[in-house]
Amino acid sequence: MVWRDDSAAIKTEDEPRFVEAQMNLYERYRNVLDEPRTDVFDSRGALQPSALEEFCYLLFAPLLRSVSTELAIGHFEVYQGMYFSAQDFRDFATLPTARYPVGNLDFVIGKPLTSRIESDQAQSEARIVVPAVAVECKTYLDRPRWIESDVLATRIKAGFPRCLYLVISEFLKLDLSKVDVIGSRVDHVYVFRREQNVDRRVRRKGGTSLTPLHFPAVYDFYGRVKEHLTARWSAAEDWQTSGIIK
Repeated sequence: MVWRDDSAAIKTEDEPRFVEAQMNLYERYRNVLDEPRTDVFDSRGALQPSALEEFCYLLFAPLLRSVSTELAIGHFEVYQGMYFSAQDFRDFATLPTARYPVGNLDFVIGKPLTSRIESDQAQSEARIVVPAVAVECKTYLDRPRWIESDVLATRIKAGFPRCLYLVISEFLKLDLSKVDVIGSRVDHVYVFRREQNVDRRVRRKGGTSLTPLHFPAVYDFYGRVKEHLTARWSAAEDWQTSGIIK
């Protein structure tokens, strides 16, 4: 893909310039997707959010190159928690079945793990992905998508409380006076174009092009993820020195 090649060719230690260059490459690709001849993936325009997923990967890949270990980066089903079930008491007495509910995330930076459960009689194992960063990518954020993200953030943080959960969108189609965004377990919400959503067909009929992405919002998104990946997550072990547990 030309976009990926151009992204890899960006060589600068200046983070604002790097983020802006990545944003401009994404915006160029996104403008092509907005053309009627290319916007034919499905009725929901699913190519647009998948482009946001790709943008996240290209944006954060350099931060992760120094981590010399296996990571899950991209679109994954992630760990929410664990519970046990059994067909009957005999099955329970041998080895209850471990169940791992998962959440489907558009972009994840996480760790693949193997969970092994064993008793004297049997053992089982399962492959799971624990997210350190979870990002929902939306062309527009409406009420159903918000409720889904809010519920998923709560469940995922129950499985790993240190997960940073963000929602990024290009447009807003949500009445903020009728939902509790501030009290949500979603950590941050971004609307990169700072615009209310308008049906694409109506916008094109009126000859209106896409509003440009807002660099400060994109850079803030990048900065919050970087801070989370580079900060110490727990002060509890040093509480006798710092006086800080959390």
